[in-house]
This record gives sequence, C-alpha cells and structure tokens, in this order.
Amino acid sequence: MKNILLLALFVTVNSMAQQGITDYWYQKPMRILQTVLRQPDAADYNVDSLVKYMNATHASTLVVNGGGIIDFFQNTLPMANVNPYIGKRDLLADIADGCHRANIKVIARVDFRGVDKKRYDQHPDWFARDEKGNPIVLNYTTPELYAPCYNSYYRNEHAVEFIEQLMVKYKLDGIWHNAVNFHNTCYCDRCKKDFNHTAGKEIPVKSSSKEEWEEYYRWNDGNAGRQLELMRGTVKKYGKDKTYAAEVFDMYKIEQQKHTGISLYSAAEYFDFFVIVAFLADNAQDVEYKDIYYPTAIVKFLKSLEPDKAPVILFGGNGTEHRYIYDPPLDSRLWLWEAAAAGGGFWNCYFNGYYPANAPDARNAYLATDAYKYLMDNEVLLKQLQPVTDIGIMYSKPSGELLGDNDFSGSMRGVQRLFMENHYQYGFVSDKMLTAEKLKEFKVLFMPDVAALSEEHVELIKDWVRQGGKLIATFKTSLYNEQGAARKEFGLSEVFGVSYLNQVVNTEMDCYQKIVSRNDLVAGMEQTDLLHNGGRTLMTKALAGSEIITGYLPKINNQPPEYAFPAKWESDYPIMVNNRFGNGESVYFANEIDKLNYTIGHPDYDQLLTNSIDHLLGKLQVLNTNAPASVHVCLNKSESGPGTFQLSLVNTSSSSQRPFRDLIPVENIIVELPFMIESADIIYGSDNSNLKFKNSTLTIDRLEEFYSVRINSK
Repeated sequence: MKNILLLALFVTVNSMAQQGITDYWYQKPMRILQTVLRQPDAADYNVDSLVKYMNATHASTLVVNGGGIIDFFQNTLPMANVNPYIGKRDLLADIADGCHRANIKVIARVDFRGVDKKRYDQHPDWFARDEKGNPIVLNYTTPELYAPCYNSYYRNEHAVEFIEQLMVKYKLDGIWHNAVNFHNTCYCDRCKKDFNHTAGKEIPVKSSSKEEWEEYYRWNDGNAGRQLELMRGTVKKYGKDKTYAAEVFDMYKIEQQKHTGISLYSAAEYFDFFVIVAFLADNAQDVEYKDIYYPTAIVKFLKSLEPDKAPVILFGGNGTEHRYIYDPPLDSRLWLWEAAAAGGGFWNCYFNGYYPANAPDARNAYLATDAYKYLMDNEVLLKQLQPVTDIGIMYSKPSGELLGDNDFSGSMRGVQRLFMENHYQYGFVSDKMLTAEKLKEFKVLFMPDVAALSEEHVELIKDWVRQGGKLIATFKTSLYNEQGAARKEFGLSEVFGVSYLNQVVNTEMDCYQKIVSRNDLVAGMEQTDLLHNGGRTLMTKALAGSEIITGYLPKINNQPPEYAFPAKWESDYPIMVNNRFGNGESVYFANEIDKLNYTIGHPDYDQLLTNSIDHLLGKLQVLNTNAPASVHVCLNKSESGPGTFQLSLVNTSSSSQRPFRDLIPVENIIVELPFMIESADIIYGSDNSNLKFKNSTLTIDRLEEFYSVRINSK
C-alpha cells in the first residue's frame, strides 16, 4: 500500500510542476527588507549601515521608496515632488549603487494613489471625479490626496514616464506598485466615454440596480487588469529579469477585490512573484490577531494558483497597527515559521527608520535573522516546494462575491482550522484552476459553502465523483451559478443525495441535530442522541438510496425549563447525509458546519468533520502523528531531487490568548510517512533535539518553535 501511495504522490507532484521554465532570481525563496521611508529618514541616510544590517540579517533584496507621493530621487518630470530632506543628493542612486555592490537586489516602491492639492491644480483633468463632477479626495491620508482612477492620465501616461525614468537612471531590479487599488467609482471623461462605448449606457449611480452595478464591476475589472498589464509591460521592457509586483490583500476579502477589480487572481496573471500583505493584525481601531496558521494557508493557496511563482508574506517587525512599536515577538516568529513550513518567503516591512536597527523601537530588528538564514542556507531544497496532499479545498471567488466576506471567510477558516489541528495534508483548487486533471491530485475534495458553481464545474465534479472521487460539501454549495443566479435545486443534488426544499431556517440558538444512523460517521458519539447545531440550516429531503446520518430538530426554547422539550424527537429533515454516486461517495451537511467549527468551535463539529474525512480517506491518509493540535505539520515535495521531501513542524503550544506570552516545548513526537525513509537530516531544530527514523517513522524528541527535516525516500 505504501508503494502505491508513494507512486501516486510522485505523479501528483510532478504533474504540478511546469518544465522548461527559465530560472530567475525572483523564483527563489525571497528574503526581502522594505523600508517605507518618512521624509526625514533621508536626511542622514547611511547606505553602508543599511548594507551592513542587511548582510547581518541575511536579507537579499531591498524595497525602498522611489516616489509618487514624495520622490526620493531627483525627479525631472513636471509633476515631481522631491523630498526636501535629500537636498541635491540623489539618494536613490546612492542606495542602488551601494546595494548592487553588495549583491543586493533593489526594487523601487512607487505610489500613484494620489497627489496633494498643489500638484492636483497643475492637471485637474488627470484625476478621478465623483458622480457630481467633483474631485475624489482620499480623506484617510494626511494631507488629503486627490485620487486618479485606473483610466486616468496620471496612472497611465504619467506613471509609465515615471517608471521608465527610474528603470533607466538607476538600473533597478524591479518595481513594487504600492496602493494600486482604486476603491471608488469614477465619472471622469475617460471613464464615462469608455463605459458608454463598452456597455452603451451611463455609469451607474447609487440608485442603480444590482444588475447595473454587476456590469460596472465587470468593466472595472478589465480596467484594473489593463492597468497592471501596462505597468508590468513597462518594467519588462528593461529585461525579463526585472520584476513587477503590486499590493494585494487578504485571501478572504473578496468584497474589496470585487469592487477594486484587483485580486489574487490578478497577482497570478501579472506579478513575477506572489506577495500578499499579511501582518499579524490589520491597522484598525479594534485590533484582532489573525489565525496563527494563516501564513500556511495563504502560501498553499498562492502555490495552487501558479506553482512556479515564489510566494512571499509581507509582515513587519513593527507591524502595521501602532507602527512605531514592535509587534509581539513570539507571534511574529511563529508567523514566519508558518509561512516557511509551506515554502513561503519573507518580506519584512518597516515604516520608520531607514533600516530596522535605526527605528525608534528596534526591539524586533534582528528577530527574523535565523528565519532568513534558514531560507538562504536551504534555497535549493525549498525552491518551489509543493504540498503533499490528502484533501483539496475549493476556493471560489464567485462564491465569496455572492456570500460576502463574513460567510466566505468563516467557512474557509473553519476548514483550515480542521485541517491544521488534525494534521490533514491539504492544498487548494480555485474555480479558476478547476479541471479534471487538477482533481486527480486529491483523494477528497472539500467544498466549503461553494454556493456559486458554473454548469461546467457542476458536470466536472459529477464526473469526478462518478469515477471514484470523494466529496464533502456544506450548506448552499451549488445552489447558484457562477453569476450568482439562484437555482431551484442543488446543481450537485444527485451527488449529495438530497433535494432542496427552498427554505433556510435560523438555528442560531437552542437547536440540535438528532443522530439517525449509527456508523463510523458518528464514531465517538455513542453516549449521546443529540448533537450541537447553530448558524443556519437548509431544509432538505433525502433522495432514494442516500443515508441520513443526522437530522434537524426545531428550536427547543429553554425557558421556562418545565416546557423545554419538543413535541417529538424524530427528525423530518436531514442535515448530514452520506451518499454513493457511481464509483464515488459524498458527505453533505445542510448546515454551516465549517463556519461553526471556527465561530463556535463546539467539539461536535470537529468530530463530524474528522469522521467524514477518515471515512472517505479510509487508510490512505498521507501522514499520521501523535502531535497535539497545537503543532502544525506540513509535508512537502522538493524539486531538488527525486524522492526528496521536506517536513516542517510549527509549535504554537502557548497561553490561552493572543498575543502569545511564552511557548511550551512538545516532546516525543512521532510522524509516520507514506514511504520508507532512506535518510533524514535536521535543517532547523532545537540545539538539544534528536531525530530518529526507522522504516517510515520519524521520532523527534523535542520541538520548541520550529523543526524542519530533509528526507530522502527509498
């Protein structure tokens, strides 16, 4: 059995790698430092000190201010706004020359989001207009900036001239396009003319219909794409080794992606490497720390979009909220290791001081040094790692647009929590990349409330299950087409074994599931007849041949207690249903079990989901371990050689609240792999740790923060 698994594993990983791609420096694991300079930082800028720091911390690429809002070079264009603190010095020339002498790549940060009033008055026709014809002003900035749209002269003709000047004068290695998103609706002459030419009508206004706005968003998506294409093309004129990337955000914030027209799908198409803004917490009034395993999830997702592009998380030693003081150090280190565990690179962004040790708060200046060294020392092994997978999560951008960020992110985060805590090896498949060939990479496909599904994808998934595929789906999956139009019936009704009764019930309080059938899908629940239910539940009817595992019970109001019982305990409507379809099998949940696994986290949800996965996987699970849920385990295939793998363990065993205060080491971890081990070498681990292996089993006697092993299979 292990030999069969190993062969399948090799076929899967090799099918993901594209051959014949020229190697460029930006395809390797990235080790980036960004200094977002304030104007006064230029006054005493010492390039030698910067280079010395970068060498000490193993950073190989610098991202530094070029200009746009404030120019950090001697800009000769008419709209120049040269930083007064540089005087006659050409600071960018000094930085580029000094870094290049030290074999450090230099990428210039440009920002075309807006200009001050004085510059706006030079060319008011270069900028965006609101519905009443007034200039669109960004009021979240100080000073307020006058914004240009995607079609504007400022973001196009002017931006091209600006970038060309930088690339010619300073021999830069690339451009970083900051604040690329335009968040408003523009009614400038260019936009009105183009929309009328494309759609044959006026740009919608606030009172316009949803359909009119959907048409506008599709048009705006094209504008955004052309903007990125123009900027990339401008950079690439100076060589294929020159790199272009721009600022994109959270994989869960689909609403913003829809409204701005720029998404992670855009990044896959136009960027030379994947960088995603991924600070521990966003810059918001109410600070909320992101899931500690988010970097693992985003790196895996980016790899699924384009395996040959290096994924990078943009974090900050001093974060992005309260930028003048350090981010919690333990969380920051675990954040990096979570990214590295899946094969991600690092981009350390500081917003004050011309390098981190020069910042007002330098406590985290050297925090990431060993993490950067880990990437540097193991560059060949870590280049273009690909996850070894049991399960694929379907990521559906159309579903995110339909459901909204809260429901979309809740479902996705609940599944990721399930996989990370139970050590399932997973990858992603997006609606953009879904093909019959892609589905062959997974033993099980998990569809977390994938409400919007095209007819093509409905038939594709049906065929895959019919031929032996295993499917888990939840809530509204396939109830809408990719445009958000409702279906009267699940597109995958035959696969699920249920029919939709056109009713959604609020089950947020005092609601339960009744166990209907006793089998391995409710293992561990022998002492109860009732299970937790929350959120919302669809009313469905089981089709002939399907098996109802749990059923819906109406709300049992708990007051007064004397009346707290139902008229009957039997269930008329299924929630969890097991069904065979052709040679394959599915488990469908009519409730929001994935989201509830994250928001409420009652053990019943985790138990039902793990039982479902174990039932569908049988004995084909790639990896087994005794590690606790707080230890996250990733197995990757390396392109460095046949039969070469990399295993990572990240320990998050700590205090009960974020940020973490301290870390509890975990001892005597056993990991069983799907192949016989020929050799295993520690490439990062505790100084006093010891690694043993026998046959297909690894034993790690002590895990502190992070552990990484190079493995060669027999």
